[in-house]
Amino acid sequence: MLTAVDGQSHSALGNAPRRRFLGRAFCAALLGSPHLAPAQQLRVPLADMHSHFGLITRRLADSGLAEDMREQGVALLAWTLVSDARWIRGTPFGIEQFREPQPGELGRYFHARLDLMRNYLATHKLKTVLTVADVDACLAGEAGVVLAAEGADFLEGHIGNLEAAFDKGLRHLQLVHYIRTPVGDFQTVAPVHNGLSETGRRLVEACNARGVLVDLAHCTGPAVDHALEVAKRPTVWSHGWVDGEGGDWRDPYGFLRRRLSIAHARKIAARGGVVGLWALGLSRPGRLWPVGPADTRAYAREIVKLVGMIGAEHVAFGTDIEGVGPNWAVNHYGHLRNVIDHLQEFKVAASVIEHVAWRNYARVLKAALPG
Repeated sequence: MLTAVDGQSHSALGNAPRRRFLGRAFCAALLGSPHLAPAQQLRVPLADMHSHFGLITRRLADSGLAEDMREQGVALLAWTLVSDARWIRGTPFGIEQFREPQPGELGRYFHARLDLMRNYLATHKLKTVLTVADVDACLAGEAGVVLAAEGADFLEGHIGNLEAAFDKGLRHLQLVHYIRTPVGDFQTVAPVHNGLSETGRRLVEACNARGVLVDLAHCTGPAVDHALEVAKRPTVWSHGWVDGEGGDWRDPYGFLRRRLSIAHARKIAARGGVVGLWALGLSRPGRLWPVGPADTRAYAREIVKLVGMIGAEHVAFGTDIEGVGPNWAVNHYGHLRNVIDHLQEFKVAASVIEHVAWRNYARVLKAALPG
């Protein structure tokens, strides 16, 4: 399912003064300081709305995540735990559920994995983003991680279980993924809830009330509609791609089923939300998804295309690093820095690049998080 990996590692900045210098450089660049060299002015911070870096194909302890974030200027990263990982598998056509979890299994798995992630952050002194003030601190130069979950399966249908995850730092929650859930329908199998269930609607309300960003990726079109009906804060579609029509569970391949319709992308945008573009690299890119392996230039072109479809204020990176396994166009943050270079080569306005690179994710986070 998810096997091949780019084993390249990256060196750390080396010392605290160097990190403080980069922080000042970021702030000055955003303010247009005349005292910085042109290259520094162009080095915008990066944000990624969906990343599994070190959680699937790399070994976490020596993944190089902290070093890569600091070296490449990643200000905000939604570091995403796959809540249903033990219950899914890859096929030639996509990903499917292959067994049913036993009562309590999903919760135990989630909290054990979340504890490992928290330990990594503490060991490597990466900032955990918990509040609006933390977002500002990261934009001022600290490398920050938003703890995220792909699938609310760990709740096991009980919204009250959200509190324990929140207390451990969870601030970004994708409602569904690849296993059957009482929350609602997802894109890759036949629907059973006709959108979000009542539990799913109440979960959106609970996230809004508590301070957790709601992520609609993998939801069916009706589920997106139901979430937007009850959401009081902007939502995101953290990763995927946008096509004229949304995907259908009967499409032959998983990447086709995972299409978000332009109509739903615009609905998310109209309510202040953001759509993240994944960095999938198909070995045989075609008309529908024309990005090939390690092709950061083609990925940058798709960013430009999506900006044209829904506006610069509503597009972000959602790389899905490691989640796409060997089928990647971006596999570490040096690659994403290359994407910024391509956007500059394409003469994309600096303000547009800033929105896509960091501003949009920062905005929806600040709208969702506790003060």
